[in-house]
Amino acid sequence: MSRIIPLITGLSLVLLFWAPIPAVAQHSAQSGAVARQPTVSPKPGKVVFQADRVLEDAISDVLTLEGNVVVGYSDVEIRAARVVFNRRGRTLTAEAQVDSAGRQIGRPDFSSRGGKERFSGSRMVYHLDSGRGRVWNGRAVSQSKYFIKGAHAILDSTRHVHLKDISLTTCEEDHEHYRFLVNRLKLVENDKGVARNVTFELGPVPVAWFPFYVFPLRQGRHSGVLTPSIGSNSRDGITVNNLGYYYAPSEYWDATLRANVRETGGILLHGLFSYNRRRRMTGRVGLQFENFNTGTETSSRSWRFDLNHRQRLSSSANIRATGNFTDSRSFDERNANDLYTFLNRQLRSSLSLDKNWREAGRNVDLSMTYIRDLDSKENSFQGFPRLTFRQGRRRIFGSDSDRASSARTGEPWYRAFYYSLSGDLNNRFSRTPDETDEPEDLAIGGLLTVNSQHRPFGWIELTPRFSTTQRVSRNNTNSATRRETYSGSVTTGTTLYGIFNVRAGRLRGIRHRFQPRVGFRYTQNATVSGGTFGFGGTRTAGDARRSATVSLANSFDVKTADRDEVERRFTLLTANVNTALDFDAPGRRRVQPVRTTLSVKPDRRIDLRVNMTHELYDENDAWKPFSPLLRNLSATTSLRFAGSRKDKLSRDDRTDFGLDRFGERSNLNPSDFGYERNLDRDIDRTRPWRLSIGHQFKFRRTGATTTRTSWIRSALAFSPHRDWRVDYSIRMDLVNPDVTNQEISIYKDLHCFEAQARVIPNGFARGAAFKINIKEFPQFGFSTKRGNVYGI
Repeated sequence: MSRIIPLITGLSLVLLFWAPIPAVAQHSAQSGAVARQPTVSPKPGKVVFQADRVLEDAISDVLTLEGNVVVGYSDVEIRAARVVFNRRGRTLTAEAQVDSAGRQIGRPDFSSRGGKERFSGSRMVYHLDSGRGRVWNGRAVSQSKYFIKGAHAILDSTRHVHLKDISLTTCEEDHEHYRFLVNRLKLVENDKGVARNVTFELGPVPVAWFPFYVFPLRQGRHSGVLTPSIGSNSRDGITVNNLGYYYAPSEYWDATLRANVRETGGILLHGLFSYNRRRRMTGRVGLQFENFNTGTETSSRSWRFDLNHRQRLSSSANIRATGNFTDSRSFDERNANDLYTFLNRQLRSSLSLDKNWREAGRNVDLSMTYIRDLDSKENSFQGFPRLTFRQGRRRIFGSDSDRASSARTGEPWYRAFYYSLSGDLNNRFSRTPDETDEPEDLAIGGLLTVNSQHRPFGWIELTPRFSTTQRVSRNNTNSATRRETYSGSVTTGTTLYGIFNVRAGRLRGIRHRFQPRVGFRYTQNATVSGGTFGFGGTRTAGDARRSATVSLANSFDVKTADRDEVERRFTLLTANVNTALDFDAPGRRRVQPVRTTLSVKPDRRIDLRVNMTHELYDENDAWKPFSPLLRNLSATTSLRFAGSRKDKLSRDDRTDFGLDRFGERSNLNPSDFGYERNLDRDIDRTRPWRLSIGHQFKFRRTGATTTRTSWIRSALAFSPHRDWRVDYSIRMDLVNPDVTNQEISIYKDLHCFEAQARVIPNGFARGAAFKINIKEFPQFGFSTKRGNVYGI
């Protein structure tokens, strides 16, 4: 609707530049009827027209265009069956005609060159001098989706449009499924629209009435009234949300103030201030205030304050700040709209300043962190402050700029030695309501590392390394006041390749990479108890530890080609084994457990990962290298199948409810599994169908006790009809057969409406939710929720 006014304005410009048309019309009349063309393309600043007949009444000074009239000016085009221009009265009349069958043809139609904006009517009169015009039985199409009908439209001299008795809808059917009926509407060009006496009808039934409504007409980011929404849930009852205003006076900042009115939860006010200066700073500050009805004719007031700030002080310095504060333990439980916020019981705030020197490889970080536990009311100050310094890897002899030249000229071996160091200061303490068990610890530490890498004979890798760690502390927990660690190691190995040129089907070749490694490590540590920062206390040296490590790494890379000989390379299989020999281990168990990792990925849709730990001793510490004892086993398998992209639904058939796409988070790691990750992350509505299956098995043996966990998770999505979408996710425990969680989501395209139902029958988030809304106006709709279901 916002671009209808520029069309009418463009029409007025057409009329103002009508002066040269009589000459053209006279020329056209002499040369006969002009051939009908699909459109006209005027040059900038000129008006052209086409018509089947051009008549001129010199006495009345009236010019008449009839039959397929097309008038063009700039990016505005006018079509009508008949156009009459009265030079003396300075009026223009565009109207339709009636054919022999009594049907109305050639309704005046005004449109932009792109065709996205159209405005038509049965008749139009426009006065050039006064700048006023009127349209009868007007119809408009804005942005190819807003359909407007009105009995009268008046354009005044200030380019304001006044409309009376109009209807607005995005439904293109003759009998609209819904519409907004407006008694009077005033449109101010590039500013706003003011509607009075607004009625929302669902079919022929009036559903809601508003005495007035103000909405913006400007495109892009601008200030305006927020669109409210109505819903209900078991926690708050009937709710009216998003009542407020969005204020954007500058391209660098904006502010939002909105309110949620709840039947049983009282009023929640939310203010948000956001700012963004490109490459300078960005952040937001939010304040929520709640007046909560307790149900006993009393109310309680609580608040929550959040901030997030990032600022670039210079090309090498940045400052960051986050803050989360509240005066109520249950504020998030009452007002959360997502599962994470509902479950989170800690408020974390931090402030940090970092400075780096890229050429030197150094950086300094100063930070402070505060954590508030809402359940225990403990205030934990982690790093208050914390100062960290890091020096990256640098050469001991010579400068880093000589690296490339040394590789070419073969400089002395000692030029390959590097060092790195880091240091930190960390002050930690806690405060509890009962003032007991309040640990305090002020620690200073440092790490120095020296290493090198050599290639004797050109194919053997030799890597010596030495490191030392020093940490002193002042604490009230009877912990050591000083800790020292010295460590030296040397590792050697090589890399061997085997290449097999195979042509079988799409297979073009296989490459095997074999990397054996052996190493030796010596470690010595010591602690100091008592004293101050390790001075004046008692020093106790630990036992030296010596160990040897052995590892074998294998990988198989495959090269394939399609019918067009387009090559694709990927890693089919990786298998790694490592163990160690501890020379100073107590007892007879000197050989450490053998750890094995295996990864198989023959296709993008199949992924298998296995981790195993074996001991080479039995329960009586007897050496059994050929019958190892399995201690831990973890196996993860994922299968993913989906319809091809060329078959995916069109834009009108796709929906997105803010759920993460499974394809974007399809790498299945053990840490990804668990109820804290909602099952709805497996739902993908961008393809016609999709099936994903994930399975995990874990085995653990501790002494004579063994534990097993095994579960399977699956997600299925399909469209039985172009207007339907069904998504189903399930998680099952296979050890103790049980369905731990499942979710059903159904989407229905209702032409100009859309509806979604979501049901979680069991688990912590058990509940149901339903939502129906207008496609083009998602805020206009109704939603209801029961239980703890989130995400709709």
